[in-house]
Amino acid sequence: MPEQNLSIRVQDARLRSLSDSLSKNLKDVVKVAAFNIERRAKEVPPPIDTGATMNSIHVSMNDGGGDYQAAASAARSARPGVDLLPNNPPGGSDGLSARIGPSTSYAAPLEFGGPHMPARPFMTPSLEAERGPFTEAVKQIFEKA
Repeated sequence: MPEQNLSIRVQDARLRSLSDSLSKNLKDVVKVAAFNIERRAKEVPPPIDTGATMNSIHVSMNDGGGDYQAAASAARSARPGVDLLPNNPPGGSDGLSARIGPSTSYAAPLEFGGPHMPARPFMTPSLEAERGPFTEAVKQIFEKA
């Protein structure tokens, strides 16, 4: 029996284009959701003494977006000498993740409570309010693809 050569050629230009489009659209959705959460958290701020925690709420995108320095400066203006947590941006650089939250050292007890203080959440309700719109936006991106 004679030997036969078979070849298969995959033209992946369409797949690359689709992947690039999905990635860009998903980055946009993550960025919009992150800044919506930040805005909401500042609209219903934590209990205000000096405003440092509210002013320290910021977005850190893993592609470099967001402005920790501006938030830290605003927190220090509201409460000179306030202890701030270091900026801890998410890893990677694809723009598909973000950290949103305050950078004052006492923000966690405000959000979650402590032994002598009830929880007064401000970040969790902001995150929960964005869950539905974020999920719907991601769903629409994949349906259009």
